[in-house]
Amino acid sequence: MTLLDALLERGVVVSRSLLKPAEVEALRDRFVALRNAGAATSRQVLYTHTVPTEPRPGLDRLLEQWFNPHTRSDAGSTGAVLERLATQLAHRLSPDLHVFQDLLLTKLAEHDALPWHQDEPFWPVDTPWSAVVWCALDPADDRRGAVELALRSHHQLGPAIDLHTGEPQLGTLGRGFDTQAFELSCPRLDPGDALIFHGRTWHRSGVNGSGEPRRAWISTWLPLEARWDPKRAPRHPRARSVRAGELVHPGGNQR
Repeated sequence: MTLLDALLERGVVVSRSLLKPAEVEALRDRFVALRNAGAATSRQVLYTHTVPTEPRPGLDRLLEQWFNPHTRSDAGSTGAVLERLATQLAHRLSPDLHVFQDLLLTKLAEHDALPWHQDEPFWPVDTPWSAVVWCALDPADDRRGAVELALRSHHQLGPAIDLHTGEPQLGTLGRGFDTQAFELSCPRLDPGDALIFHGRTWHRSGVNGSGEPRRAWISTWLPLEARWDPKRAPRHPRARSVRAGELVHPGGNQR
C-alpha cells in the first residue's frame, strides 16, 4: 500500500522524521523572526458564511498563529523549507500536489482546547482529496495538547465548526461530530515527525499542560484537480478574487 493509498483509506498517516533537525531548528527560528518583525498574528476564527451575533474572543484564546509565512520575503519566511517539503511529498505522496497555504502556530498553557473539526469546510475549494501536513517542532503528546484524530472519518464533508464553541457555524450545512462512531488516535510525535491527514479528517487538540511551548508548522496541499468554489466559504479572503470552477493551480490544464 502506498502512502497515498493509506491516506485515502485511513484518513491519516504518520511520517517519522519528515523534517531534518536543521529544518526543525530553522522553523523554530522563524517564530523569533516573526515576533521581532512585529508580524501580525491571525486575529479570529474564520466564520465562513455569517459572523456570530454574539461576540467571540480572539484566536489568541486558542493559539498563536501566523498565516501563510511562506509568502513573506524576510527572515520569517518558511518558503525555503516549503520547497524542500514539496520535493519530499512529490516522491512520498503524489507528484501532482501544490501548496494551498501554511501556518506557524504555538499552543501554550493559557490556550484553550480546540474542538473537533475538519479543515476543508473552511476553504473555498472543491477537491477530491487534500493533504494537511502537521509537522511537530516540539514533542507532541497528550500532556502537550497533541492532535487527536478520528480514523476513517474523512468520507463525508461536514460543517465549518465554530472553534470557540465546537458547534456548527451559522449558514453551514451538516451535523457536528459523533466520536462514538470512529476509532480515535493521538500519535506521539518527536520534533521533525509529521501527521499527514486528509482535509476532511475530524481532529482536535487538548490543553497544553506541560509548561513548555508546543510549536508546529502546518501546510495544506491540493491536487491538480482542485477547483475554486467560493460558495463553500464565501468569507474566506481568497473567495473574493477567484472564479467558481477555475482550477486552483492552473498547471492542471496541462494534464
